[in-house]
Amino acid sequence: MALRKSPQLTARASARRGATSSSAANVYSAQIVADFCEVDLKTVHHWADKGKVPHFRTDGRHLRFRRNDVVRFLRAHGYPLPDALVRARPSIALALGASLLEGAALSLEELAKRLGSRFSLRRHGSGAAAVAHLVAEAPDAVILGDSDATLGFPGVLAALKADAATSWPVFVVVTSTDGGPGEDAVRTHGADIVLPVREIVKLPGELARALAVV
Repeated sequence: MALRKSPQLTARASARRGATSSSAANVYSAQIVADFCEVDLKTVHHWADKGKVPHFRTDGRHLRFRRNDVVRFLRAHGYPLPDALVRARPSIALALGASLLEGAALSLEELAKRLGSRFSLRRHGSGAAAVAHLVAEAPDAVILGDSDATLGFPGVLAALKADAATSWPVFVVVTSTDGGPGEDAVRTHGADIVLPVREIVKLPGELARALAVV
């Protein structure tokens, strides 16, 4: 890793972070990532060119980094997570059917309420609808049910994870007691969090840990 900036540069970077660090879609510029890591802008461009951190470019060819990819990079290389990251409100796409949670500790409405208190929540009527809006809405996490008839589980997860255009979200799969492929299958095909429906009360906490929010 590159050498870090001086305390004076760090202080200026902190001030800039507080004003401009995030957008509605939790996407960051190269300069903000440089501030997070306390390195110069050229270093971030070098990392991107070398493929060390996933990124994309705007129509004007400016580098942009999704929050999840930044968090993963910082964790992997031992950087502390800045307040601008851990105090953000990641966006969650919730695509669970009410029938999946019948008899569970939380109803779908109760789960949505708990998630909405901590995250920016977007609800979809089916997994297919959530996937269809994936690129346009750019959620930080997607919650799916393994028995969703609108998706081809578990292969759909492998396909989403294999494509850079759809690989950045944290994919959560809530597994049913019957009718789905099972925990091992969805985990093998790329689910980041696999949670049995009987443990649905753990979901907000599991998401908070995965997305690095306080």
